Amino acid sequence: MVLKKERIFYLDEIRALAIIFVIFIHVSKWFAWAETPNTLYCNFSSSFAVLGDLGVPLFFMISGALLLDRDYEFKSFFKRRFSRIFVPFVFWMAVVILFKVFLMDHAYGFDDIMNIIFKEGYVWFIWTLAGLYLFIPVLSPFIKKFKFKGAEYFLIIWIITFFSNVFHFIPPKINLTYFSGFLGYFVLGWYLSNKEFKWSDKAMIAISSIMFLVFTGIHLYVILYSIDLGNFYLTPIPVFQASGLYLFLRYSAKIAESGEGSLISKIYFGIKYSKLGKLILSLSLCSYGIYLTHYLFIWGFQILDETYNLFLRNPFKWIPFMILVVLMGSWALIWIFSKIPSLKKFSGT
Repeated sequence: MVLKKERIFYLDEIRALAIIFVIFIHVSKWFAWAETPNTLYCNFSSSFAVLGDLGVPLFFMISGALLLDRDYEFKSFFKRRFSRIFVPFVFWMAVVILFKVFLMDHAYGFDDIMNIIFKEGYVWFIWTLAGLYLFIPVLSPFIKKFKFKGAEYFLIIWIITFFSNVFHFIPPKINLTYFSGFLGYFVLGWYLSNKEFKWSDKAMIAISSIMFLVFTGIHLYVILYSIDLGNFYLTPIPVFQASGLYLFLRYSAKIAESGEGSLISKIYFGIKYSKLGKLILSLSLCSYGIYLTHYLFIWGFQILDETYNLFLRNPFKWIPFMILVVLMGSWALIWIFSKIPSLKKFSGT
């Protein structure tokens, strides 16, 4: 009998938060774009990005935590990983094309369809993830051999490239592109999941909380004052903000499971073994499918917006409502697919 590998609950918590954050920004941006800049409604709508921007980095960090420092056989790795990505992707892209052509009067020429598959606003994450997976069998042996020293070496140069993106202080002749981009989030996720820091677990809770709050404040300032930092994901702000949240959840789980903190343990296990814990697990398992389908519900609101001007309505009421509808609708859709044997392979679970 093959024993099922026990899930890491704090990673399920992070994955569940990540997909919620993605929906935050994908819903709220339509309100922000519709409002007059620097007004209360616009600022409120824009502020959802302070958490929304963390969704993609957290997804990449979880992937790194689970995939690095392992031995891989190329054929089985690529077959498993790419089939898991592209089988649901191809199916839901076909649904998206039909949806856009028949319900949104979208052009259906070859170039139009290629633009949907490769350039639609949210699919960049899928293609980026696929590209990063190509590098996993190369990066994983490096991490496996050099462990934390190798990861620290990579991450230090990676962070330097981020600062150089903002301040442009590295001479262009020094090519650091091999250390730049989203690959660093994979290394960061593995590092933060495995590194034992010199401070106590309770100190790490405090440090990670402060880190998250400080960089959340900086992030909010950047948003509200429309400071252009280029590709925001490749700047230090989301790195430290996401790291703070990641470490907080990791060490909360560690303290709870060690029994050191009675209150933390009570809260943690009260969530983990309750109906809420089951919902978190379900949301985590369905997260990839939700990512692929959530825009169907957003586009549904866009169709209604043409008649009812939904995105010009009070965002204090309508953003939470739309987030809930988009999340619950796409979650229910994927959950149903996951329970039907012939459709499960398209659910992404």
